[in-house]
Amino acid sequence: MVFMKYIVSGILMTLLMNDFAMASHHHGSESNKPSGDGHCAYMADNPFAGGDPYKACRTNVSKSFCEAFSEVGDGVVSIINPEYGEGDCSRESSIGSCERGGWEEVYYDDSNQGPMGVRFGCNFAGDWIKPK
Repeated sequence: MVFMKYIVSGILMTLLMNDFAMASHHHGSESNKPSGDGHCAYMADNPFAGGDPYKACRTNVSKSFCEAFSEVGDGVVSIINPEYGEGDCSRESSIGSCERGGWEEVYYDDSNQGPMGVRFGCNFAGDWIKPK
């Protein structure tokens, strides 16, 4: 019986480490590079946030990227109803953004995480920029 606990523990650790590796490296994938001059506004559903989806926008993307964003995702967060627009993301009602090396993720007031939640998440993949 003790031996079985070790086997199950080993399997669980392997599965958890695989998920952790996927989450920590998703920001370096091809889908997380600048692809255009427009923006993609969307609702994000973060399984680690434990709440309602929140409003966000991604800068420096192409229309084709935005159209496929909900299918491709970012590796961790589910992307809901992406909408492409020309130019930069709206900064009105922004609580801040995360600089990710050539593009930013902009977060808004209706985020259920509040400014500390998304700011904390930014520390894993970029630099926090306060709204102007």
